[in-house]
Amino acid sequence: MNAYNVAVLGGGSVGLCLAASFSQAGANVTLLVRKDAVARLSEKSLTVSGLLGEHRTEPGAIRVVDAARPDDETLSCDMLLVTTKAYDVADALSPFARKRPGVGAVLLLQNGMGSAERARAVMGENVAIYSSAMMIGMVRNTPTDVDVSAQSSPIFCGPLLGDDDAALSTMLGVARRGFVPMERDHAIRETISFKLLFNSCMNPTGALIDRTYGELLENPHSRRLIADLAQEALEVFARQGYRPAESGEHYVDEVLSKIIFPRSAGHRSSMLQDLEASRRTEVDFLNGAIVDMAQAVGLRAPKHEAITALIHARELAR
Repeated sequence: MNAYNVAVLGGGSVGLCLAASFSQAGANVTLLVRKDAVARLSEKSLTVSGLLGEHRTEPGAIRVVDAARPDDETLSCDMLLVTTKAYDVADALSPFARKRPGVGAVLLLQNGMGSAERARAVMGENVAIYSSAMMIGMVRNTPTDVDVSAQSSPIFCGPLLGDDDAALSTMLGVARRGFVPMERDHAIRETISFKLLFNSCMNPTGALIDRTYGELLENPHSRRLIADLAQEALEVFARQGYRPAESGEHYVDEVLSKIIFPRSAGHRSSMLQDLEASRRTEVDFLNGAIVDMAQAVGLRAPKHEAITALIHARELAR
């Protein structure tokens, strides 16, 4: 049997961790990164530590390629994992667009809503597009060292746009031999909505006041804001037939607290990490998505509007 070929697009914490996990699983792995990072990632060991165990991948075990110039082997991979930020998905996929034979399928690993539609527009109807919801927090401490600081579930994957899931099933069979847990989700839209609720409450609040997840819930003022953000989102979701909690306060007390305090209290949100690194955030795909969804069902989400504006103000101030 031929080896399974995985290409991982993006050299951030998620991309490095998944590349290492699929390499451990026995797949042929290509990591696609910016040109100036190719030599560094090719020559040094990749280490992953923290809640998913201690793992070391030696130089040469993973091919490292310039993301702007994927070679023929990469262009015909079985699965392309896209770990870039949501706003970069279309540009990142452009070198792969409508190539022949082309990639077998695409798995998206972004926060928020909107990535799947952007990927479909670039890749066309003949490439299966899969989406995911990941409740695993990772921090890249050095260019080749990742720490897994939070984990409350596997990476849930599914065909958000209704694609056949044969390619996904094959990938998950390989992934089970690695150290990053990944599972098929037959209700992926609801799971992504649940993750959107979590991220739109926790990430911008933590980014604004520079606090960990646990500290946000222990502080009565940030806890109140999180409950208010959740309440607005829940009202929007209810109009769509989905309500994962009775109220914002119920969500904080009975859902968030049970997710965060066992294994995620010390995690600092990816949005906070982006601001610290002077990177653009994904707030438009999180709180901005809630605002758009509210307008589509005849509601407003003023607190999500306000926190979106505040995060953009922080971006300009960096």
